[in-house]
This record gives sequence, C-alpha cells and structure tokens, in this order.
Amino acid sequence: MFERNGDYPTAVASYDDEGVDAAITWCRNHLQAGDTLTVWTSLKSNLRNCRELEQLVNRNSNVEHTTGRAGGPQVRGRGPVLMAWADMDDIGELVRFSGPRIRALCVITYNEDNLNPWVAAAKPVILGDGTAWENPEPELEPVLLEALEGMTKSINHNNTIAARGYEKNTVVSILLALHDAGIPMDGEAMQGWALTHGWSGKNPQHLRDYVTAINNGKRPRADRMLRSDYIDRLREKVAAGD
Repeated sequence: MFERNGDYPTAVASYDDEGVDAAITWCRNHLQAGDTLTVWTSLKSNLRNCRELEQLVNRNSNVEHTTGRAGGPQVRGRGPVLMAWADMDDIGELVRFSGPRIRALCVITYNEDNLNPWVAAAKPVILGDGTAWENPEPELEPVLLEALEGMTKSINHNNTIAARGYEKNTVVSILLALHDAGIPMDGEAMQGWALTHGWSGKNPQHLRDYVTAINNGKRPRADRMLRSDYIDRLREKVAAGD
C-alpha cells in the first residue's frame, strides 16, 4: 500500500512557452468524460503571471483554478491537476487534501533545483526544455532505501510524524540508527522519495527536517528502541535481494 500516491501519471514542464503549451496539452490528454482540469497556483493573483494559464481557466467551463491558501489546496472534481510554480512541499499538501481526486499531475517548475529530488523519484514525463534533468540525481543508498520502505509500511500516514507518538518514534529511531551506522542520508532526496511512496501532507517535509537536524548533530527524541541488529538485518535483506 505504500505506493498509494504513485498510481497516476506525472509530468514536469519547464517554465517557457514550449513547456507551458506542452503541459496544457498533456493535461488535456488525460481528461476523461466528466472530468475537471484543475490549475493550481500558490496565490490567486499568481495566475496573472501566465497569460496561457489565465486564458485556460477563463475560457473553459471544465477548468477550475485553486490555490494553496485557505487551509490547503482543494481539488473539487476528479481529473488532471496542473500545478504552476510548485515545490515539493506544495505537492505534499496537494496530495494530502486531494490525492484521491488526482487523475494525473503535471508540475510547471520555477526552480529546477527545488524539484530535482521529486523528479528523480517520480520519473515524470519531461515536457519542454528538459536540460535541467538530463543528469538525474544518484539513487538512494540500498540500505537507506530498505529502511525507508519498512518505515513507510509501519506508520499510519494519516498521522503526523512531527508530534510525539508512535509515528515520530518509529521515524526518528530509524533515522538515528542509520546515521549512527554511517549510512549517508540526503534529506531532500528522501523527501522526494516519500512524496512518491504514500507520504502526504507535511510528513515528507518533516522527514527532510529530521534528516537535516540529525546530519547537523542534533538527536531528536525517540522513545522507541530498535533491535540491536536492525542495521545488520537491513544489510542482509539488501544482499539477499542482490
């Protein structure tokens, strides 16, 4: 069940005429009978920054505009979603509030670096100028990947990992064990992976923040004790898989 957010097609588009046109076409191609194409921007006024998107919303009855304000993005009708100038935190919030309604997701970038980890994990269709993604980021270390998969299956994704409780204890104890074993952890790469493997809302962001804190020498509190051979068992699973 941990790939619950990866069952719809994804695309990423450059913010230029070619990329925007391709993004609109890609989303239109994923419309089905009765669907609504939702255009997302962080603020309502942002829509005026792109004439093509503004016209798309204003001239089509099956296209709606939503924003990341007012309690989170709300997609009212099922269909493709076109996120303009979103980052990974925005994607997490969209999935949190509207995941079941998303038929396809396309993100127009404004800063390629902010989306690189998500692009590397989601492997979306590249639209427009794909120069920024010609050299994908390296894959996660196998032992780390094994730990993330186990972590993902263990926690309730309806609960936050930021508050004291089972989910936080599980995540933090595993991250500390990985750090103490010398397993390299990249917070943003892990956030991108989490976004494509069932994590939603602010939890991918919290995961990144925990990793950043631990890499900087902090030790967030965790009340759960892992088996002393936890890392060894992960390595055995990786070896068996190979």
